[in-house]
This record gives sequence, C-alpha cells and structure tokens, in this order.
Amino acid sequence: MTYFEQYMQHRALSFKFSTAGSSLGQIEKLVGPEGLDQISGIKLQNVCAKLAQPLVDRLDQALSVLDMTKRDFIELALIEALDKVDAILDETNAFEFVDARAERGEPEGK
Repeated sequence: MTYFEQYMQHRALSFKFSTAGSSLGQIEKLVGPEGLDQISGIKLQNVCAKLAQPLVDRLDQALSVLDMTKRDFIELALIEALDKVDAILDETNAFEFVDARAERGEPEGK
C-alpha cells in the first residue's frame, strides 16, 4: 500500500469513527468509574483477570500508541472473540446431540 493509500485510509477511518459516538471508555474518562454505572443505563459488571506481566506491558504499550482505553480495547476484543466462538459453534453444529436429546425429552447432560 502506498503512502497516499495509507493516508487516505487513515483519514477515511478517522472520519468513520469520529461519527460513531462515544464509547463507555470515553464516557468513563469524563464521569469516573462510579458515575458510569449511574449514567450508562445498562447493567455493568467488572471482569478481572490476573495476566502475565509481559502481556500487560504489551497491552499498555499498544494502547498508548493507539490512544485507547483498556475498557474499549477489551470490550472490542471480547465482542470479536465471542462472535468467532458463536460462528464456530454454528459451523460445527456443536449442539446437535444436545438438541436431539431435548427433542426426545431426555434430561440435559454432557
């Protein structure tokens, strides 16, 4: 991709996301974490995980370059990952035997 193409892509994406509205991470910067629960209008739950320090360092560095909040990055990454899981479950018909047992009236189980 040429420099011109890269720059045009940057400008197009900049416009696209500037019109997307505010994310929860951007709103949290303004009102603080406690205020976010009160104004978001949706139930929020904290999700915590202990991660290896090299991974946290890599995440912090990437977010610094991208000027993103951890909340925004993690939310986008989780949505994409869960969408992929849903697609794989559908493609493999993962619930085929569960559904068949339910149709026969058998109890649920593995």
